[in-house]
Amino acid sequence: MKKIFLTFMTILCALLMTSCKERSVGVGVVGFNHTNDKYINTFSVNGAPGPNVGPEEGGGKKMCCVSLPAEWRPGMQVKIWWQYGRLKDDDPALPPRQIELDVPKYGKSVGDVHVHFYANDKIKLVISNCDVEHPFYPLDKESLLPWKADRSKEEHLKWEKEVGAKHDC
Repeated sequence: MKKIFLTFMTILCALLMTSCKERSVGVGVVGFNHTNDKYINTFSVNGAPGPNVGPEEGGGKKMCCVSLPAEWRPGMQVKIWWQYGRLKDDDPALPPRQIELDVPKYGKSVGDVHVHFYANDKIKLVISNCDVEHPFYPLDKESLLPWKADRSKEEHLKWEKEVGAKHDC
C-alpha cells in the first residue's frame, strides 16, 4: 500500500510540475532593413537565426524558429543580436551589436517575430500574423518606410466584410 501511495504521489507531483510549465509556440523570424547604407549580414532573436537583409530590403525570407509563450504577458523580453556586413570591400568591419527589447503585446495567435532595423542601431520589434504591407500592421506610416500599406484600413475592412474574413495583426 505504501508503494502505491508513493507512486501515486510521484505521478501527481510530476503532473503538477508540468501543468505549471508555460506553453510556448515556435514562430518564424523575419527581418526588415529600413536603412539605405547598411547590410544586415546576420541577426538572431534569443539565439534563433534571422535571414540576412540588404539595404531597404526584407520580408521575403523567414527563418525558423524562436519560441514565444502562447499567451503574452507583461515584462517579456527578447535579445536581438546582429552583425553588419560590408557593402564595399573597403568598408570598415563593424563590431556586432546586441539589445534587449520588450516583446510587444500580441493577439490570441502568436505571429512571426519581425525585426525592423533603422539608422543609428535603432530596432523595433513587431509580433504579427500580417505582412508589412497589411493596413493593420502595427507600425505607423513613418516607421514602415520604404514599405507602405497596399490599401486603406477602410478598404480592407470592406473587403473583409464581403468575403467573411477577419485579420489578426
